[in-house]
Formats: sequence, C-alpha cells, structure tokens
Amino acid sequence: MNIRIETNFPFSVSSIHYAPNGELLVVLSSESATEEKKYEYTASLGCGQAVERPKTSLAEYVRRYVGSSNIKEKTKSSYHLMLKHLLRYGDCTLDKITTEYLQGFIGHLEATGMAQNTVRLYFQKMTCVLHNASKEGLFDDRILQRVQRVKRPKDKKGFLTEAELNRLIRARRHGKHGNIESMFLFS
Repeated sequence: MNIRIETNFPFSVSSIHYAPNGELLVVLSSESATEEKKYEYTASLGCGQAVERPKTSLAEYVRRYVGSSNIKEKTKSSYHLMLKHLLRYGDCTLDKITTEYLQGFIGHLEATGMAQNTVRLYFQKMTCVLHNASKEGLFDDRILQRVQRVKRPKDKKGFLTEAELNRLIRARRHGKHGNIESMFLFS
C-alpha cells in the first residue's frame, strides 16, 4: 500500500505503523528530537491525508456535548452527575482513553456504593458522549466494544404465601381493594 502524507508541520516522517487499536501512527522527527503523535488516516480516492487529532479533555467534551444538545433538563442533570464522578476518578484527553480507563471508571462508580442501575446509567451517558466523539473523529469507538458492561440486577420474583392469598381474599370479601380475585387464576 502506498501512502502519501501531506503535512504543514516542520517535521519529516521517520516511520508509519498501526497501533494495536487500529490507529495509524506517524512518527515525525525534527533534527535530533523524535516526537510521536497520533494522526487519523482518511482515504480519499486512494490518497491519504494526515490530520492531527486535537487534544480534547473528556470532561471538556462532556460539557460541550451537554451544552450543545437538545437534552431534557432531567437528563442533563444525570450527565452532570456522571461528570462529577468522572472528575473524581480522573479526567484524560479523548485520545488517551483506553478500555482499562473505562473499566476503571466503572469500578470507581461501583466503589462509591451506588446501585447497579445508577452505575449502568452513568456509563450509558459516558457511552453516548464517546459515540458522539467518534462521529466527530475524536475517539475510536471500537474501544467501547471491549468494555465489560455492568449487568442488570436480576429481579427476584416472589410468590405469595398461602397466608397472603387468604388476606387478599378476605379483603375482597369485605369490599376493600377492588376486584383483586380477578388478578389471580384459581383452579
């Protein structure tokens, strides 16, 4: 494969290789110093173009996403709560987010003692933000596919005891609680 890189940077290209996450890495050198930067490779009729990804903070991106979206106020508040936990966990730039970082964030949320459904909600908000960043070319959403999600808690289905059933029937006979008997199938 031939790649032609056009750049406005005062560097020369010393090597090009793919990172484990599939990103194209371009190693640039300037006289004696070698500096590695991440670039996005976009194909356009067989010609490549190197575009530097901006170093956007995740927290900054969340604020911008919530501010510019048509999101209901109640939903915005859950984004802000998720952001508060993100800042406690530790912010990083979008290009530095890894599967381990996201797993650590889930672990941080669980360690606070919040309910599983709340952990799931906050991580769902994080996922929405990261998918949007991916659409803008700022994040590789394949990283999200490797994150082990929080499982939904299984509802314990209980059965009424014989005493509870008798209480319901007695309540019905005394005219309380409407038509309760119709809710049960008796054989």
